[in-house]
Amino acid sequence: MFDFLDSGDMEKLTRAIDARCRDLNIRPDSLEGQMVASQLLDLFQSGVTDQEELCARPIALEIVQRNA
Repeated sequence: MFDFLDSGDMEKLTRAIDARCRDLNIRPDSLEGQMVASQLLDLFQSGVTDQEELCARPIALEIVQRNA
């Protein structure tokens, strides 16, 4: 699934996602939890690999709906 992440990276990212979801009082398997995971994965891919920094970065939880 994530070929670019080794097991240590996956553990670190999972801990950061779980911590952020806990802080935000949301379930990791909810839509909001998936949004958190997606944003933290993007940050991780861009080079932010420190768990504490991942937990401190702003997270957007609003879904913007566009009028067609």
